[in-house]
Amino acid sequence: MAVCSTAFLTLGRAQAQALGNPALPIAVIQHPFGTRKRDEVREMAEQCVRDIVKLVGGGNSGGNP
Repeated sequence: MAVCSTAFLTLGRAQAQALGNPALPIAVIQHPFGTRKRDEVREMAEQCVRDIVKLVGGGNSGGNP
């Protein structure tokens, strides 16, 4: 699995395809995040963790598959 910001999602999917893993699960985080407030970044990180858990099959929470 991979974690990728929205700015690089197309590239990440293309790279996964090129490397023979087109179904690679990717947790997506909104871009940009460097200019956001600390509380916003914390919420984004918490959502990303929930997405990762879901993508690896350990949970059933919502998110950005």
